[in-house]
Amino acid sequence: MVATPRLFAGQLSPGDWRARVSKPGFDASDPSLTRDRLDFDTAWPFAGNIHAVASRRIIGINASQSPGPDNSSPLQIFFPALPYVPCVKVFLSSPDGSTIWWREDIGPLAPGAGSLTYEAYNDRVVIYSQSGQFRFNHYLCAIVFKIPARDLDIVGDDPHPLARMMMGKRGNEYGLYVSRPGFDVETCSKAQMVFSSDDDFSVINKTYAPASSRKGAADSPTDNVYTDIDFTYEWKGYYPIIFFFGTFNGAQNDQIYTLPSDKEVNTYGSAYPMSGYVITNSPGVAQAKIRRWGNGVWGNVSIIVIDKPVPTD
Repeated sequence: MVATPRLFAGQLSPGDWRARVSKPGFDASDPSLTRDRLDFDTAWPFAGNIHAVASRRIIGINASQSPGPDNSSPLQIFFPALPYVPCVKVFLSSPDGSTIWWREDIGPLAPGAGSLTYEAYNDRVVIYSQSGQFRFNHYLCAIVFKIPARDLDIVGDDPHPLARMMMGKRGNEYGLYVSRPGFDVETCSKAQMVFSSDDDFSVINKTYAPASSRKGAADSPTDNVYTDIDFTYEWKGYYPIIFFFGTFNGAQNDQIYTLPSDKEVNTYGSAYPMSGYVITNSPGVAQAKIRRWGNGVWGNVSIIVIDKPVPTD
């Protein structure tokens, strides 16, 4: 009896070269296989190889109330340890997962008594409130990317130049594997790998960007009008994590790449950086609402929907 081949590397169809790992019982060389019958396909768009989405539930309190254990600053959110400090982005989400808040004051220069700042370590994120307590009725969430924030002891001379990539059986698993420089792909841990096809990958569900530049809706520095961007995505039974990114500048098509909370996106000064939130009005139908995008500023907004649910109650 011949086992169904679960590994494939080559030309799947004319002009389509790729590597794949199918689920048990399915032929990886079958070009008609749907994604739910595959463990891995190099044709999939990946979301930066997300290591973890970690969260901590916080309960809303008033300014006069004493914070409890879930509202005292700082809060620690732990994730499986990596051999380096990873890139991390922090956001807030509503308890039902339908709304994601990218707050402008989540950052190292956050102003005001209600501001949040955070520090990343190799196994946790520490989040601080300037007022000493958290007043949100939300989840504090951290997206941890399998990307070093700063390379340390994992780059440079490679003592195993021929043992960093393998395709086949590793332990009890079949797949594609690539280790980091200095680690033997046959014996290293998953945390010491650049890539492993049997990881729980987070893939991109949908990307969206307007066809051309547009201007915002805000008329003044204190105008809290939101610029709305409607979009759709494939509903898979849960509210997914959604990013928005922007390219903004004062002149049309003279673009500067910016990230949520990282840089101002209007002409009103650095006290009013990019912020806003994403809300799902109904399954698969969503809207990005961007705060204080000035009406004199040209820009594009790109939206990425990840096949990973937002934490919910």
